[in-house]
Amino acid sequence: MDDSLELLRASVTDFLSRRKAFAIRTTESRGAPEFDLASWRELAELGWLGLSLPEGRGGAGFGTGALTVVSEQLGRAASAVPYIAASVLPSVLLGECEPASEVDELTSILLAGQRPFCLAWQDHVHQWEGAESSTVLKEGRVSGAKRFVVGAELGGILLVSAHSGSGMAWVAVDSNAVGVRIERYAAGLGSEGTVYFDQSPVFRGSALASGETAARALSRTLQVARVTLSAQLAGLASGALERTVEYIGSRVQFGRPISSFQCIRHRCVDLLIATRLAHASWAHAARCIESEPLSALTAAAVSAAKARCGDVAVQAGRDSIQMHGAMGCTEEAGVGLFLRAAVHGRGWLGSPLAHRRRFQEYRTRTHEVVDA
Repeated sequence: MDDSLELLRASVTDFLSRRKAFAIRTTESRGAPEFDLASWRELAELGWLGLSLPEGRGGAGFGTGALTVVSEQLGRAASAVPYIAASVLPSVLLGECEPASEVDELTSILLAGQRPFCLAWQDHVHQWEGAESSTVLKEGRVSGAKRFVVGAELGGILLVSAHSGSGMAWVAVDSNAVGVRIERYAAGLGSEGTVYFDQSPVFRGSALASGETAARALSRTLQVARVTLSAQLAGLASGALERTVEYIGSRVQFGRPISSFQCIRHRCVDLLIATRLAHASWAHAARCIESEPLSALTAAAVSAAKARCGDVAVQAGRDSIQMHGAMGCTEEAGVGLFLRAAVHGRGWLGSPLAHRRRFQEYRTRTHEVVDA
């Protein structure tokens, strides 16, 4: 990791240690939490909302590596900030669109943290990517429904995939526009929802991207998002383990700390090895994206990272609760938040099983090319 990313990591860690509103909560919230726009603007002032965007588009031009650094540290703190849903996904998508007045205006709003953004791209269960959308764009209006929209908020801007006469298209829709209805529910440490559109007008009346450009933008966006989500999941695993190691060093049973028990030590060592392997997997995938973003090997590396990090995060959460004993089941212990976030993150953007199947598919395809 170069010096600039190390400085970014230190900056994020220091910020989270001082700003408890962004870090782990001591009690769990009930229902779907509301978006904290004031806190979101703090991240905008720090420049974290446009880290991967080129400098010519108002960003920092750091690439995927910077996104993974921020995401990992937010995971380590079990932060409820929807950084991937509200920043990574929309910023990468807008960066993949051709420069235009409406794209530049939306990018400025995003970078300033003026309104929450999110991506609405899934029409049905088990949709992977690129499938033909049942949401229709006609004469500047959108009709249909999008499911599993993470970070859907009233007062926000939805970047919606739709089917137009020329194929796939991306449009922006104000969540307060006529015909838009959002059904929100709690998911992980945040929320997601189903969004319904009934002849809803699109931003500036035109598409942000269409045809092959739109399809390529979605593929690239999901690829980067899966790597940053993998980094966040690995951060959740590390954060849960750190809190557990601290607890078992102070918890006394039978006259000595439980950290002296061999079975506890073995479980902690197993988790430490697993978290380091998870870190290595997403770091490898991030390097592949930077060097060969369109290769089958990169796609395989991304799926391998997402599958491994999802499983490790859930295992770390479960083991941490068990090693906390009865206290681990209480809200005050806090480790339950790590497991809740891990369970949601493991399934979001593809389950471990789906990614292992995808990994095998791309590995087979790569071997066929080499053999030929």
